[in-house]
Amino acid sequence: MRRSLLALTLAIFTLLTACAAPAAEPDSRWDPALKNALGLTPAQRLEDYDYFVKTLKDSYLCLGLRDRENPDDPAEDIFREYREMIEENDSDDAFYSAVYSSLYRLGPYGHLWMIEPEDYYGMLDWCGHEDTSGRERWKELIEASEEQYKTLKAYLDSLGGDEGGGGSQGGGEAGENLHTLLLPEAGAAYLKVDSFLADYDPNYQTEARAIRDFYNAAGDCADLIIDLTDNRGGNEGYWQNLLVSPLIDAPLSCTNYALLADSENNRPYIENVFAPEDLHPIAELPDLPKLNRDGLEAATHFVESTLRVEPAAERAAFRGRVWLLVGPTVYSASESFSVFCQATGFAVLVGAQTGGDGIGALDPVMMRLPNSGILIQFTMMYGLNPDGSSSEEAGTMPDILSPAGEPALVTALRSIREARK
Repeated sequence: MRRSLLALTLAIFTLLTACAAPAAEPDSRWDPALKNALGLTPAQRLEDYDYFVKTLKDSYLCLGLRDRENPDDPAEDIFREYREMIEENDSDDAFYSAVYSSLYRLGPYGHLWMIEPEDYYGMLDWCGHEDTSGRERWKELIEASEEQYKTLKAYLDSLGGDEGGGGSQGGGEAGENLHTLLLPEAGAAYLKVDSFLADYDPNYQTEARAIRDFYNAAGDCADLIIDLTDNRGGNEGYWQNLLVSPLIDAPLSCTNYALLADSENNRPYIENVFAPEDLHPIAELPDLPKLNRDGLEAATHFVESTLRVEPAAERAAFRGRVWLLVGPTVYSASESFSVFCQATGFAVLVGAQTGGDGIGALDPVMMRLPNSGILIQFTMMYGLNPDGSSSEEAGTMPDILSPAGEPALVTALRSIREARK
């Protein structure tokens, strides 16, 4: 058995891929020839930037956490520095650089980022071709910015492409996102998923069939390893419908608290998603030992955020133990899967502390800058772990922690071997 598991380890390692490097900070210089590239007046630039800052302060609950982790570069200094840059340079190019650079320095806490043209046009297509019921506010802001995004795209094209090179994580071509290995003689199966595709992605149904076939082929295996160590998230429905639902006989659910700010920006989203009785005043939040309230002054309410997964119409053949490999890359939808697995016992978590921000079960919301039409996304819900610690800040600690320098896979295989003794 030991030789079989070693062979499994060696085979799996050939599947592992490196994570992409983060986007570089944009060049701080700007071209005087692009002074009016976005068609804004000096007053409109400042109005947009002030709106950006005000909305973050009253609607986005991660600023306090962000400043705790970056004490030498507080958000207030960033806001002041780039507002002065806009004042001192009569240029749309300088304005765009100020907004982009502010976001870069604030960091992607709580999905904070600009919606760039490549992603914008995918969202606009969603508005026209998908059922947007329950997402009316998202649709309203996306469609309101169509003309401004034509101008923004032309401006960025003049620079040689999207300025920041950022944007969302995608799935890639069919076959590249899933990696599977089946060793019946070892009684183990391995499935690595690098991204949770949206259900409108052309590869989604292909992967749904591939996972179902793999689960059935693993029917004689005692253990299934699901590897998320390179998975930065995506669509929660992917893991619910494709990974969990085929392997359960009864519904599974977990509930956590999430904070939110009932601000002018957030209120339409809240009204889209929650009934009034779902909202509880922040004063009624139970006493949670690890809740750090610094920077959460804008929070007005909390909700009980519940994730529930129903069994598939037909159960897959695999009926053994499930082990979930996690680490610092695990974030957003892959984090919500980790939280779900630990809370429900669906899988044993193995590896290192995760990246977090998986509690809340709500797509990032947006602010729309009133003159430029630029859309900026952020997580409205500030998820709390059961002890009150921030999901964004603390992530999830695995059930079995890998020793320093040891890959999660090696730890899992050793744990499988010990469990079989």
